[in-house]
Amino acid sequence: MFKEDPVFKAQPESTGSLVLAVKKGMIALPNFQRDFVWEPKRTVELLKSIISRYPAGTLLTWTQNDDLSFGYRYFDGVSGADRRPSRLVLDGQQRLTSMYQALTGTGDHKFFIRVWPFIDREAGALRSLDDVELDDAIFAHDSRARSRFNPNDPEWQIENATFPVSEYDRLRPWFKKLARSVKADHQAADDLEELLNQFRDSYLQPLESYSFPVVDLPASTPLIAVCNIFETLNRSGKELTPFDLLTAKFYPLNVRMRNLWDAALSRYPLIKEYGVDAYSLLQAVSLRARGSAQRADVLNKLTASEVNRHWDSAVAGMSDTLDYLKSQCGAVSSAWLPYGMILVPMAAVFAEISDLRSKAKADALEKLGHFYWCSVFSENYDQGANSQAGADYRALRDWLFVEDPERVPEAVENFNLVDADLLLARANRKALFRGVMTLLIHAGAKDFESAQAISSISAPLDHVRAFPVKFIQESEFEDGELRDPDLIMNRVLVNKDSKRAIRDRHIADYAKEDPDSSKKLSEVLESHLIEAGEGGGLMKREYEAFLRERLGLLVDLIEDATGRSIVYESE
Repeated sequence: MFKEDPVFKAQPESTGSLVLAVKKGMIALPNFQRDFVWEPKRTVELLKSIISRYPAGTLLTWTQNDDLSFGYRYFDGVSGADRRPSRLVLDGQQRLTSMYQALTGTGDHKFFIRVWPFIDREAGALRSLDDVELDDAIFAHDSRARSRFNPNDPEWQIENATFPVSEYDRLRPWFKKLARSVKADHQAADDLEELLNQFRDSYLQPLESYSFPVVDLPASTPLIAVCNIFETLNRSGKELTPFDLLTAKFYPLNVRMRNLWDAALSRYPLIKEYGVDAYSLLQAVSLRARGSAQRADVLNKLTASEVNRHWDSAVAGMSDTLDYLKSQCGAVSSAWLPYGMILVPMAAVFAEISDLRSKAKADALEKLGHFYWCSVFSENYDQGANSQAGADYRALRDWLFVEDPERVPEAVENFNLVDADLLLARANRKALFRGVMTLLIHAGAKDFESAQAISSISAPLDHVRAFPVKFIQESEFEDGELRDPDLIMNRVLVNKDSKRAIRDRHIADYAKEDPDSSKKLSEVLESHLIEAGEGGGLMKREYEAFLRERLGLLVDLIEDATGRSIVYESE
């Protein structure tokens, strides 16, 4: 039905040619590759597979040319290579490094082969491969460790009929010496020497001639394709990020991305505290340089000169954004950020805000706050976050800095939050849930134990249900949709200790537990927009009334934070 049309083809390359190419530096590694991590036993298993002529997987390389300048490093153990590689290995680093070190004798571990497991000395013939105990025949030795024997000693090797794998192509003189040491009779020694040479031709030849299928990507392969291919092949290994690729891409251009990143973490502790990744900063740079945070644009279009020009502003903007969200928006930790991606457009514009005079700066920050809260309560970053960041950055630059802007951020212009939707919203709508909770923190929500503002304490935050599940399941409701214990309106922020104390109790029972502190607790409840009086829904244990009371108070907060009106439909 379909014509043969392969996307790529695998060409066989022998171990001998691959090892030689590695040694000369013709094949190298992109400098985003992890270090060599295979244990010696993995190398032994690979040697067994090669000697047995079993498949050992495909290698993936990427051709380099004069137009493609990419950061690279030579394989572990390679020294003296001084050329730019013509290919980089994307998949197969561990196997190639193992083969190179085993066949050249480099590295901390040396690999040895015992002769006698391959030979039936009584019959004077080679054993079939099925009869060879390869587990006994091949072993690794740590040259750094103390040992009761030294397999590197030539005399020990003759006495034990054991040779280094790295000598596999120089064995004829050694075989002659071994045969003479075993057989005193000249003819018998000659016969054994011939048998040993047959052993080499039969069992050691694959160490030179075994062919790996090699898929070679052309130099024209886009970076984003390289990234996707690498991630597909390394699901269980180190994740390859666009930052890793750009680190390698810009290295030959004297832009040291890892140094820039380390300096950013050192200079701006909030970036580390909130777990911002380096790629987010590159997206902010790309927004400033090109107005796009799309992965393809960051990887394929961002230049080293643009990184040099915008990196410092993007880093400072990210730190200022985090400080603003922490101090002015209640996002007291990374766990309570509604969206990570919203940091990118905000960081990209913050440098310009910082340069404004006092009145203009205050106005811009107020607008930025409206943008943030509108985006959160519109859940605008739930889909297509990269595209949304680009559109928002372009609109923010107009809205914040132009007197008569032509563009207004989408979330601000089209804000259309309905109070009925907020009433029925469940806590699994994470951005909305975190938005509500952080807005309460911003408005002065207090800690249940200390009665201090949550924003001023460092205790880890959690949340509990004001009305427990069992209570709601056993109650009758006029509105069946409100028979849900997991509504956001039913959640209350507490610290870990308070959560353990409340457990699955009705929060009204917890409030009445200590009459001496009832006034303080009432103030805490009211700071969470909960009516604490006897006539309120909480103390009357009326779930629907509780939800609607809290919603009414929350609506006022949201309208103030967003600068926009909410549509009332809940009645």
